[in-house]
Amino acid sequence: MSLSLNEILDIAKNSKDLSSLKPLLNTKSMIVRRALARNEHIDESMANILAFDPVLNVSYMALNNPKSTVKREIPPSNLTKCVVCQKDERYMDCTLC
Repeated sequence: MSLSLNEILDIAKNSKDLSSLKPLLNTKSMIVRRALARNEHIDESMANILAFDPVLNVSYMALNNPKSTVKREIPPSNLTKCVVCQKDERYMDCTLC
């Protein structure tokens, strides 16, 4: 059974089940990884992996997750409104920013 993007985002954002969250670390979808990075139920290892995601929108959220133990400076000039956006990924439309 395949899941819709919204169903996957719900899992990434809200699930407490690490076995269902870990596979999402490798998804190609930036918004799924970003939702996962914001989930306070991920473990330290997952937060720290996401803190080095190549997409700044993801790594910024992971660095701000309480489970992250990574210390990494992001130049303020890189913290655009898109990067720091707090909108729920299920309702984001980055083309409107």
